[in-house]
Amino acid sequence: MVAYKAASVQRFLTAPDPACRAVLVYGPDAGLVSERAAALTHAFSKRLGQGTEVVRLDDRDFAENAGRLEVELRTQSMFASGKVVRARAGTRLDAATLKALFAEPCDSPLIVEAGNLRPDSALRKLFEKESQAAALPCYADERNLAGLIEDELAKSDLSIDRETKAYLMGRLGADQALSRGEVAKLALYAQGSGQVTHDDVAAIVGDASEIALDNFVFAVSAGDAPGALRELGRLAASGTDRTVALSALSRHFTKLYVVASHRGALEDGAKKLRPPLHYRRRDMFLNHCRKWGAWRLATALPLIQEAVRRTRRSPDLGAAFGERLLLALASKV
Repeated sequence: MVAYKAASVQRFLTAPDPACRAVLVYGPDAGLVSERAAALTHAFSKRLGQGTEVVRLDDRDFAENAGRLEVELRTQSMFASGKVVRARAGTRLDAATLKALFAEPCDSPLIVEAGNLRPDSALRKLFEKESQAAALPCYADERNLAGLIEDELAKSDLSIDRETKAYLMGRLGADQALSRGEVAKLALYAQGSGQVTHDDVAAIVGDASEIALDNFVFAVSAGDAPGALRELGRLAASGTDRTVALSALSRHFTKLYVVASHRGALEDGAKKLRPPLHYRRRDMFLNHCRKWGAWRLATALPLIQEAVRRTRRSPDLGAAFGERLLLALASKV
Protein backbone atom coordinates (compact mmCIF):
# COMPACT_ATOMS: atom_id res chain seq x y z
CA MET A 1 0.00 0.00 0.00
CA VAL A 2 1.22 3.53 -0.68
CA ALA A 3 2.41 5.90 2.05
CA TYR A 4 -0.30 8.56 2.19
CA LYS A 5 0.60 12.23 2.35
CA ALA A 6 -1.30 14.56 4.68
CA ALA A 7 -3.10 16.22 1.74
CA SER A 8 -4.56 12.92 0.47
CA VAL A 9 -5.75 11.56 3.83
CA GLN A 10 -9.23 13.08 3.55
CA ARG A 11 -9.83 11.32 0.24
CA PHE A 12 -8.92 8.00 1.83
CA LEU A 13 -11.26 8.65 4.78
CA THR A 14 -14.13 9.43 2.39
CA ALA A 15 -13.62 6.23 0.39
CA PRO A 16 -11.14 3.74 1.94
CA ASP A 17 -9.48 1.32 -0.46
CA PRO A 18 -11.64 -1.86 -0.50
CA ALA A 19 -8.46 -3.98 -0.29
CA CYS A 20 -7.29 -2.25 2.88
CA ARG A 21 -7.79 -4.29 6.06
CA ALA A 22 -5.54 -2.43 8.50
CA VAL A 23 -4.90 1.30 8.98
CA LEU A 24 -2.36 3.13 11.15
CA VAL A 25 -3.49 6.62 12.15
CA TYR A 26 -0.61 8.59 13.69
CA GLY A 27 0.66 12.09 14.41
CA PRO A 28 1.21 14.76 17.08
CA ASP A 29 -2.40 15.99 16.98
CA ALA A 30 -4.07 13.48 19.33
CA GLY A 31 -7.51 14.97 18.74
CA LEU A 32 -7.17 14.68 14.97
CA VAL A 33 -5.89 11.08 15.31
CA SER A 34 -8.95 10.20 17.39
CA GLU A 35 -11.38 11.93 15.00
CA ARG A 36 -9.93 10.20 11.94
CA ALA A 37 -9.88 6.82 13.68
CA ALA A 38 -13.57 7.36 14.48
CA ALA A 39 -14.27 8.27 10.83
CA LEU A 40 -12.54 5.09 9.66
CA THR A 41 -14.49 3.05 12.20
CA HIS A 42 -17.70 4.47 10.74
CA ALA A 43 -16.56 3.74 7.16
CA PHE A 44 -15.59 0.14 7.93
CA SER A 45 -18.78 -0.44 9.94
CA LYS A 46 -20.91 0.86 7.05
CA ARG A 47 -19.11 -1.54 4.72
CA LEU A 48 -19.71 -4.51 7.03
CA GLY A 49 -23.39 -3.75 7.54
CA GLN A 50 -25.79 -2.52 10.20
CA GLY A 51 -25.07 -3.69 13.74
CA THR A 52 -21.29 -3.96 13.36
CA GLU A 53 -19.48 -4.48 16.67
CA VAL A 54 -16.61 -2.13 17.56
CA VAL A 55 -13.92 -3.51 19.91
CA ARG A 56 -11.47 -1.06 21.52
CA LEU A 57 -8.19 -2.32 22.97
CA ASP A 58 -5.12 -0.82 24.66
CA ASP A 59 -2.11 -1.89 26.73
CA ARG A 60 -4.31 -2.79 29.71
CA ASP A 61 -6.13 -5.40 27.63
CA PHE A 62 -2.89 -6.81 26.23
CA ALA A 63 -1.39 -6.98 29.73
CA GLU A 64 -4.25 -9.21 30.82
CA ASN A 65 -4.16 -11.32 27.65
CA ALA A 66 -1.18 -11.04 25.29
CA GLY A 67 -3.10 -12.77 22.47
CA ARG A 68 -6.27 -10.66 22.78
CA LEU A 69 -5.70 -8.75 19.53
CA GLU A 70 -5.29 -11.91 17.45
CA VAL A 71 -8.38 -13.47 19.03
CA GLU A 72 -10.49 -10.42 18.20
CA LEU A 73 -9.20 -10.16 14.63
CA ARG A 74 -9.64 -13.83 13.77
CA THR A 75 -13.02 -14.55 15.35
CA GLN A 76 -16.44 -13.53 14.12
CA SER A 77 -18.93 -11.77 16.35
CA MET A 78 -21.82 -14.02 17.39
CA PHE A 79 -24.50 -11.33 17.44
CA ALA A 80 -23.28 -8.72 14.93
CA SER A 81 -22.86 -8.54 11.15
CA GLY A 82 -19.15 -7.85 11.52
CA LYS A 83 -16.45 -6.47 13.77
CA VAL A 84 -14.02 -3.53 13.67
CA VAL A 85 -11.05 -3.61 16.04
CA ARG A 86 -9.65 -0.26 17.16
CA ALA A 87 -6.39 -0.52 19.14
CA ARG A 88 -3.95 1.93 20.69
CA ALA A 89 -0.25 1.39 19.96
CA GLY A 90 1.92 1.11 23.06
CA THR A 91 4.61 -0.97 24.72
CA ARG A 92 2.58 -4.17 24.27
CA LEU A 93 1.44 -3.49 20.72
CA ASP A 94 4.40 -2.99 18.41
CA ALA A 95 5.51 -3.66 14.84
CA ALA A 96 6.79 -7.18 15.59
CA THR A 97 3.42 -8.24 17.02
CA LEU A 98 1.47 -6.82 14.09
CA LYS A 99 3.83 -8.23 11.46
CA ALA A 100 3.09 -11.73 12.72
CA LEU A 101 -0.65 -11.05 12.47
CA PHE A 102 -0.32 -9.71 8.92
CA ALA A 103 1.24 -13.02 7.80
CA GLU A 104 -2.31 -14.40 7.41
CA PRO A 105 -5.47 -12.55 6.35
CA CYS A 106 -7.62 -11.26 9.24
CA ASP A 107 -11.40 -11.54 9.31
CA SER A 108 -11.94 -8.09 10.84
CA PRO A 109 -10.52 -4.68 9.85
CA LEU A 110 -7.99 -3.16 12.26
CA ILE A 111 -7.41 0.52 13.12
CA VAL A 112 -4.28 1.34 15.14
CA GLU A 113 -3.90 4.79 16.76
CA ALA A 114 -0.42 6.12 17.56
CA GLY A 115 1.37 9.33 18.46
CA ASN A 116 3.99 11.08 16.36
CA LEU A 117 6.17 8.57 14.49
CA ARG A 118 9.49 9.17 12.76
CA PRO A 119 9.86 8.08 9.10
CA ASP A 120 12.15 5.25 10.25
CA SER A 121 9.63 3.97 12.82
CA ALA A 122 9.18 0.20 12.46
CA LEU A 123 5.42 0.54 12.99
CA ARG A 124 5.07 3.20 10.32
CA LYS A 125 7.23 1.26 7.83
CA LEU A 126 5.16 -1.88 8.39
CA PHE A 127 1.86 -0.22 7.49
CA GLU A 128 3.38 1.67 4.56
CA LYS A 129 4.76 -1.52 2.98
CA GLU A 130 2.00 -4.06 3.68
CA SER A 131 -0.21 -4.59 0.61
CA GLN A 132 -3.45 -4.59 2.66
CA ALA A 133 -2.53 -1.78 5.05
CA ALA A 134 -2.25 2.02 5.02
CA ALA A 135 -0.58 4.69 7.16
CA LEU A 136 -2.37 8.02 7.58
CA PRO A 137 -0.47 11.01 9.06
CA CYS A 138 -2.31 13.56 11.22
CA TYR A 139 -0.61 16.95 11.42
CA ALA A 140 -2.09 20.29 12.37
CA ASP A 141 -2.98 22.24 9.24
CA GLU A 142 -4.48 25.70 8.88
CA ARG A 143 -6.74 24.49 6.06
CA ASN A 144 -8.14 21.73 8.29
CA LEU A 145 -8.69 24.25 11.08
CA ALA A 146 -10.41 26.74 8.76
CA GLY A 147 -12.71 23.99 7.48
CA LEU A 148 -13.49 22.86 11.03
CA ILE A 149 -14.51 26.41 11.99
CA GLU A 150 -16.75 26.82 8.95
CA ASP A 151 -18.41 23.40 9.40
CA GLU A 152 -19.13 23.88 13.11
CA LEU A 153 -20.51 27.42 12.69
CA ALA A 154 -22.63 26.38 9.71
CA LYS A 155 -24.47 23.89 11.94
CA SER A 156 -25.78 26.89 13.89
CA ASP A 157 -26.39 29.03 10.77
CA LEU A 158 -23.51 31.32 11.70
CA SER A 159 -21.04 33.04 9.37
CA ILE A 160 -17.62 34.50 10.13
CA ASP A 161 -15.57 37.01 8.16
CA ARG A 162 -11.97 36.39 7.15
CA GLU A 163 -10.39 38.69 9.75
CA THR A 164 -12.39 37.25 12.63
CA LYS A 165 -11.61 33.71 11.45
CA ALA A 166 -7.87 34.50 11.45
CA TYR A 167 -8.22 35.89 14.98
CA LEU A 168 -10.08 32.75 16.10
CA MET A 169 -7.50 30.44 14.51
CA GLY A 170 -4.78 32.23 16.45
CA ARG A 171 -6.58 31.50 19.72
CA LEU A 172 -7.15 27.81 19.07
CA GLY A 173 -4.60 25.18 20.05
CA ALA A 174 -3.03 22.34 18.08
CA ASP A 175 -5.42 19.60 19.20
CA GLN A 176 -8.29 19.36 16.71
CA ALA A 177 -10.72 17.74 19.13
CA LEU A 178 -10.17 20.53 21.68
CA SER A 179 -10.45 23.14 18.92
CA ARG A 180 -13.76 21.65 17.79
CA GLY A 181 -15.04 21.90 21.36
CA GLU A 182 -14.01 25.56 21.58
CA VAL A 183 -15.73 26.39 18.28
CA ALA A 184 -18.87 24.52 19.36
CA LYS A 185 -18.87 26.57 22.56
CA LEU A 186 -18.47 29.75 20.50
CA ALA A 187 -21.37 28.72 18.23
CA LEU A 188 -23.61 28.19 21.24
CA TYR A 189 -22.66 31.63 22.60
CA ALA A 190 -23.36 33.40 19.29
CA GLN A 191 -26.42 31.36 18.32
CA GLY A 192 -29.20 33.46 16.81
CA SER A 193 -26.97 36.42 15.93
CA GLY A 194 -26.23 35.26 12.38
CA GLN A 195 -22.54 36.15 12.49
CA VAL A 196 -19.63 35.57 14.86
CA THR A 197 -17.81 38.79 15.76
CA HIS A 198 -14.36 39.61 17.09
CA ASP A 199 -15.93 40.41 20.47
CA ASP A 200 -17.64 37.00 20.56
CA VAL A 201 -14.31 35.24 20.05
CA ALA A 202 -12.55 37.39 22.65
CA ALA A 203 -15.31 36.71 25.16
CA ILE A 204 -15.66 32.96 24.85
CA VAL A 205 -12.54 31.29 23.39
CA GLY A 206 -9.59 30.67 25.70
CA ASP A 207 -6.49 32.68 24.82
CA ALA A 208 -3.66 30.51 26.22
CA SER A 209 -2.44 29.53 22.77
CA GLU A 210 -2.73 33.12 21.54
CA ILE A 211 -0.50 34.37 24.37
CA ALA A 212 2.08 31.67 23.64
CA LEU A 213 2.07 32.47 19.92
CA ASP A 214 2.29 36.21 20.64
CA ASN A 215 5.33 35.64 22.85
CA PHE A 216 6.95 33.73 20.01
CA VAL A 217 6.25 36.15 17.14
CA PHE A 218 7.20 39.24 19.15
CA ALA A 219 10.46 37.58 20.24
CA VAL A 220 11.25 37.04 16.56
CA SER A 221 10.46 40.61 15.50
CA ALA A 222 12.50 41.87 18.48
CA GLY A 223 15.53 40.04 17.07
CA ASP A 224 15.76 37.84 20.18
CA ALA A 225 16.85 34.59 18.52
CA PRO A 226 17.48 32.62 21.77
CA GLY A 227 14.13 33.74 23.17
CA ALA A 228 12.31 32.93 19.92
CA LEU A 229 13.88 29.45 19.75
CA ARG A 230 12.92 28.87 23.37
CA GLU A 231 9.30 29.94 22.74
CA LEU A 232 9.08 27.79 19.60
CA GLY A 233 10.33 24.82 21.59
CA ARG A 234 7.71 25.45 24.26
CA LEU A 235 4.97 25.62 21.64
CA ALA A 236 6.11 22.32 20.13
CA ALA A 237 6.29 20.69 23.56
CA SER A 238 2.71 21.81 24.31
CA GLY A 239 1.45 20.25 21.09
CA THR A 240 1.37 23.26 18.76
CA ASP A 241 2.60 22.20 15.34
CA ARG A 242 5.49 24.25 13.96
CA THR A 243 3.48 24.97 10.81
CA VAL A 244 0.88 26.76 12.94
CA ALA A 245 3.59 28.76 14.74
CA LEU A 246 5.35 29.76 11.51
CA SER A 247 2.02 30.69 9.90
CA ALA A 248 1.31 32.97 12.87
CA LEU A 249 4.77 34.48 12.33
CA SER A 250 3.91 35.13 8.68
CA ARG A 251 0.70 36.95 9.66
CA HIS A 252 2.62 39.00 12.26
CA PHE A 253 5.29 40.13 9.78
CA THR A 254 2.62 40.92 7.19
CA LYS A 255 0.96 43.26 9.69
CA LEU A 256 4.32 44.83 10.50
CA TYR A 257 4.94 45.42 6.79
CA VAL A 258 1.46 46.92 6.24
CA VAL A 259 1.97 49.43 9.05
CA ALA A 260 5.65 50.15 8.28
CA SER A 261 4.79 50.93 4.65
CA HIS A 262 1.86 53.18 5.59
CA ARG A 263 2.17 56.71 4.22
CA GLY A 264 1.88 58.87 7.28
CA ALA A 265 2.19 58.24 11.01
CA LEU A 266 2.67 54.61 12.01
CA GLU A 267 0.07 55.06 14.72
CA ASP A 268 -2.53 55.87 12.03
CA GLY A 269 -1.54 52.79 10.05
CA ALA A 270 -1.85 50.59 13.14
CA LYS A 271 -5.40 51.86 13.76
CA LYS A 272 -6.50 50.30 10.44
CA LEU A 273 -5.47 46.77 11.44
CA ARG A 274 -8.28 44.27 11.92
CA PRO A 275 -8.50 42.75 14.42
CA PRO A 276 -6.99 45.72 16.30
CA LEU A 277 -3.74 45.39 18.24
CA HIS A 278 -4.00 44.55 21.90
CA TYR A 279 -3.17 47.66 23.90
CA ARG A 280 -0.43 45.81 25.83
CA ARG A 281 1.40 44.97 22.59
CA ARG A 282 0.75 48.20 20.70
CA ASP A 283 3.90 50.15 21.65
CA MET A 284 6.13 47.10 21.14
CA PHE A 285 4.56 46.48 17.73
CA LEU A 286 5.20 50.07 16.61
CA ASN A 287 8.80 49.91 17.87
CA HIS A 288 9.37 46.76 15.83
CA CYS A 289 7.90 48.49 12.75
CA ARG A 290 10.47 51.27 13.17
CA LYS A 291 13.31 48.86 13.85
CA TRP A 292 12.68 46.76 10.75
CA GLY A 293 11.37 49.27 8.25
CA ALA A 294 9.27 48.39 5.22
CA TRP A 295 12.19 47.27 3.00
CA ARG A 296 13.65 44.72 5.44
CA LEU A 297 10.18 43.42 6.27
CA ALA A 298 9.55 42.91 2.55
CA THR A 299 12.73 40.81 2.30
CA ALA A 300 11.83 38.80 5.42
CA LEU A 301 8.34 37.75 4.31
CA PRO A 302 9.47 35.40 1.47
CA LEU A 303 11.84 33.65 3.91
CA ILE A 304 8.98 32.99 6.34
CA GLN A 305 6.60 31.84 3.61
CA GLU A 306 9.20 29.44 2.24
CA ALA A 307 9.80 27.99 5.71
CA VAL A 308 6.03 27.45 6.12
CA ARG A 309 5.87 25.71 2.74
CA ARG A 310 8.82 23.43 3.51
CA THR A 311 7.52 22.56 6.97
CA ARG A 312 4.15 21.58 5.54
CA ARG A 313 5.81 19.35 2.95
CA SER A 314 8.35 17.81 5.36
CA PRO A 315 6.96 18.02 8.94
CA ASP A 316 9.77 15.84 10.31
CA LEU A 317 12.28 18.55 9.34
CA GLY A 318 10.16 21.35 10.85
CA ALA A 319 12.52 21.90 13.79
CA ALA A 320 15.49 22.44 11.46
CA PHE A 321 13.55 24.74 9.11
CA GLY A 322 12.26 26.79 12.06
CA GLU A 323 15.69 27.18 13.65
CA ARG A 324 17.29 28.19 10.36
CA LEU A 325 14.55 30.77 9.72
CA LEU A 326 14.79 32.36 13.18
CA LEU A 327 18.57 32.72 12.94
CA ALA A 328 18.24 34.26 9.46
CA LEU A 329 15.65 36.78 10.65
CA ALA A 330 17.69 37.69 13.73
CA SER A 331 20.62 38.55 11.48
CA LYS A 332 18.47 41.11 9.63
CA VAL A 333 17.52 43.21 12.66
